[in-house]
Amino acid sequence: MKYSLFSGCLIPYRFPEYEKSAELILKKLELDYQYIGEFACCGSQIIESFNEEMINALSARNLALAQKYNVNNLITLCGSCTYITKKTQIALENEKRLNKINQILKENGLEYKKDKLLTILHIIELLNQPEMYNKLKEKIKYKLDLKVAIQKPCMIFRPSRINIDQNPDLIGNLLDLCGVKLVDYSYMDRCCGGTMLAFDESIGKELASQRYDELNKIKPDFIVTSCPNCHLVYSIYPKVVGTKIIPSLFLTQIIGLCLGFSFEEVALSRNVEKDAILKKIENYLKPI
Repeated sequence: MKYSLFSGCLIPYRFPEYEKSAELILKKLELDYQYIGEFACCGSQIIESFNEEMINALSARNLALAQKYNVNNLITLCGSCTYITKKTQIALENEKRLNKINQILKENGLEYKKDKLLTILHIIELLNQPEMYNKLKEKIKYKLDLKVAIQKPCMIFRPSRINIDQNPDLIGNLLDLCGVKLVDYSYMDRCCGGTMLAFDESIGKELASQRYDELNKIKPDFIVTSCPNCHLVYSIYPKVVGTKIIPSLFLTQIIGLCLGFSFEEVALSRNVEKDAILKKIENYLKPI
């Protein structure tokens, strides 16, 4: 089985540390990994609101590229990308729609084959598969004795007709392997509001302010994210709103550190509050 990461557009341009740390995990698990540099934006949020055919064509192009390189498992990192690629895959079950989209792809020498195995999983879904979880557990070398709040990427769970039909504690399971303690955060299951920042900034800021108010009451060491849209809200917008910042980092960075990768390897130097993050991790990252 061959794997590849689909990082979308926001991650390479704003948060390459997410992709880099995720890639380290895949390689540590000794998966047959294929890098595909031709992937493009999935079209989420903007295009999906006015042109369904265009977003199907954009996403089908990415799926066809994965098939071209014989990838069986396309691993996503973004909630929106997860939703759009799965939604497109379902839409292309319709033969008439598939033929129409393939006519567009043909211009680029591509074809999407609906009967060719291609599974789409967000990385937290992949790492919670029993075989992967057990393999990851065996390779963990360090524990991080800190308390964190998490933001779950809503679009990997909703809507249930496309994504997994329940909300298991996929992130909590992985953090537990790393010795991290979760603090109760009432907004962790709610949409982060990142999409609203693109359409109505005043509403987006208000949603962000509500979250920061609670975070500053419960005082976690970090806020942990698994989606670039969520990370944008928790890393960039505190300064815009004018509130005390809770340092944020990606789940894959925590797992990477606990697997034994260095601060530099998981690219912690790119995080907005890198100094505060490094100081705490240096004091609380302990060998098992």
